[in-house]
Amino acid sequence: MSSPKAGSPAQRSSSPGHHGTAPAPVAGPSLSHIQNESTPLTAGGAGTAIEAEDYNETDSAISTGVSTVTTSISSSVFEFTYANGRRYHSDRFSRADYFMPNDESEQARLDLYHHMFLQLLGGKLVSAPLDNPHRVLDVGTGTGIWAMEFADDNPQAEVIGTDISPIQPHWVPPNCKFEVDDMEEEWTYPNDHFDYIHMRSLSGSFSDWEFVLKNAYDATKPGGYFEFQDYGCELFSSEGVPLTEPDPELPFTRWLYHIVQAAEKAKRPLVMGRRMKGLMEKAGFVDVIESTAVWPIGAWPKNKHLKDIGKWGLLGVLDTLYPFAVHLLTTASGWSSDDVRKLCGEVEKELPKSKYYFHGNDLRWFVHGRKPEKSRDR
Repeated sequence: MSSPKAGSPAQRSSSPGHHGTAPAPVAGPSLSHIQNESTPLTAGGAGTAIEAEDYNETDSAISTGVSTVTTSISSSVFEFTYANGRRYHSDRFSRADYFMPNDESEQARLDLYHHMFLQLLGGKLVSAPLDNPHRVLDVGTGTGIWAMEFADDNPQAEVIGTDISPIQPHWVPPNCKFEVDDMEEEWTYPNDHFDYIHMRSLSGSFSDWEFVLKNAYDATKPGGYFEFQDYGCELFSSEGVPLTEPDPELPFTRWLYHIVQAAEKAKRPLVMGRRMKGLMEKAGFVDVIESTAVWPIGAWPKNKHLKDIGKWGLLGVLDTLYPFAVHLLTTASGWSSDDVRKLCGEVEKELPKSKYYFHGNDLRWFVHGRKPEKSRDR
């Protein structure tokens, strides 16, 4: 069947039979350089005041690799580990230590966040200016929803999704496949191979981003693109005031502060958005463009587009609170699981009444760069 070009807004199916994809995103406006006045993606800056609408919480519509050897689907990768009442990836990989679970609840959250990324990009899957890509790699594919939708939209492309957890569906587009790999190990893809490499929601996943980006640069075809989409963990009030320190009266600021500190202790930093442009340029990418988006938490903005994002944003955060915190705080900071639950409970009570937003991300840095036509010597 005919499909839209890479990067064009596509109508997403709401049917569960559509390769297991999430509901269709709210129609977003067209983007000019992924930015216009109704889609809050910017080329920098933060601390913008956002006009809040007077409302109470009942107004809301939502209530609460290729490593050294490519791994075939063998029994060892299904030997998941369990902790804190959740299921996590197999420990067969020597370097991987991803802090989020991979069970059904987490898969539903990943698909919800996919929907939110589409909202912020006006229905697009990418921000890079792709032109008829033929080889595409999705690193950390999760449920595989991005890879499958990209494959549907681009039938000329071979799309590979990699992850340390084999949680992807069996029924996929014929031009899409999945591999179980730890991308912190040496990649064995040929050099100059992919037209486009995509990474999303991987902050906190890697201890050595320079190593990962070197591999990504080597595997990208000259003239091809690498793109990073992720969160920056920068919280602001509706007045544009940065909330960087834990406030005893604001549980959400304490939650965010402590998980960011725990990730630093674990040497798998969460705050990567602001660093990515420099890291990509150091790896060799050129024409690196970064854009950021405002992600409200709750339906408090007057702006309709921001209000829609905020409704989903609140649901996303509420689903994230405990799983995002429990592994990091118990393993890196010595908290008990009961202490984590107590803090998360305080945040759950606070958030529906609050007027916060993330800038750049706990969702949303969009950074893409091009490999020079003539690759530099390394």
